[in-house]
Amino acid sequence: MELYDINRVALIVSPSTALLNWAISETPAIAEDVDPDDPSDLSSVYLLPDFDDIEEADDWLEDNFQAVLETLLEEWIPDDSLWPERLEFKHLEKYAEYSFSNIVIDTVDPDYDE
Repeated sequence: MELYDINRVALIVSPSTALLNWAISETPAIAEDVDPDDPSDLSSVYLLPDFDDIEEADDWLEDNFQAVLETLLEEWIPDDSLWPERLEFKHLEKYAEYSFSNIVIDTVDPDYDE
């Protein structure tokens, strides 16, 4: 098997304990399937452009946080009337745990998607 560096930055986003507790308070039935203290298996990965340094990824997220936050909130709190009236970056920081990885390895042949 050959491995390919795809020259992208990965943004890994997991719901925070605060978001999971909020979701459970709105839909108690999900408490059986969700552990608010271990959201690691609930992560989403976004592929970003390949930046020269990771600070550029931070800048990208600050410019594009709303789409990421809306996607996260839609998954856990589908009724958007319950969301904060105006979404701000501080809400992403409250409701998400996130990190970046500047090494993204593809394990399938480049012809896979063709």
